[in-house]
Amino acid sequence: MFATEKYIHAYVNSAYRSFAEKENLRSIAQNAGFQNPQVLRNKLCVGQPHQLTVYDLADITKVSGNRCIIDGLLLELGCTPSLTFNASESCNTNSLTDCVLKISSEVGMLSELILQVREKRGLTNHTRHQVVKQAAELMTELRLLVQVAEKMVPSVPVAISKLKSQSLAAAS
Repeated sequence: MFATEKYIHAYVNSAYRSFAEKENLRSIAQNAGFQNPQVLRNKLCVGQPHQLTVYDLADITKVSGNRCIIDGLLLELGCTPSLTFNASESCNTNSLTDCVLKISSEVGMLSELILQVREKRGLTNHTRHQVVKQAAELMTELRLLVQVAEKMVPSVPVAISKLKSQSLAAAS
């Protein structure tokens, strides 16, 4: 039962490994209120019976600022990666040009990773984590572009109601 279960949530398991590799678990565990850093290590280890709770996830995400586990969970559910409020607020100051330039930069970095995969003729776990992270960042930038574009043009229902009121005024 447990042997097959660990592969059911591949994105989440991969996100656990990525988080554990990138972060200082001792510091995060102390700041997130874990009694012992080993408890956090165990919860991030797929083979252990200990499991990360939603509350643990919220705590370690707040402390670390690393949303990769949340993004892994969202990918597991077929959703796009998370977007922080700070990121969506920054779209107020961005122009369409700024957004497209950032997207082009992200695409360039993703292309570089893919070329490295082609040269090595294989995809390592580390490179796969990098590709997924870069693709998630690209999706975030694309969502910001959509938000900026939507804020620049009035919504369709407003435009339609203005046209109706103008045509009613002209008919009178």
